[in-house]
Amino acid sequence: MDLYKVLEEARPMLDAVLPQTGLQAPGEPLDLEALRVPFSQWVQAQVVEPGDLGFFVGLVGAFISQYLVDVADASVMVDGERISVCMPLQAGLERRFDPYAAASSLIMKKGSVADFLVNVSA
Repeated sequence: MDLYKVLEEARPMLDAVLPQTGLQAPGEPLDLEALRVPFSQWVQAQVVEPGDLGFFVGLVGAFISQYLVDVADASVMVDGERISVCMPLQAGLERRFDPYAAASSLIMKKGSVADFLVNVSA
């Protein structure tokens, strides 16, 4: 898997998929802060079959990444063999985590994407 391509396609994926879910009007610019709770509720309501897990992990991982870039001044990068979100903290410190691993865990446990985003950006 080309991790740089995953990063490059994250925003276009959200632009394409979120209108199909009914959460976003087609052609409207994404307001990920406004979509945080509705998207989270939509994800929790989905029955994710094993064959669809990769798609959902990609979608939720892209949402987490792009939300934090837009709302929390984070950056997203390829870090060795994985993608990392880098969250700025105080005094030059940063928090790094894999948004796709977080997405997988949230999907498998029916966790709240909205709560995760509030907690990680606090």
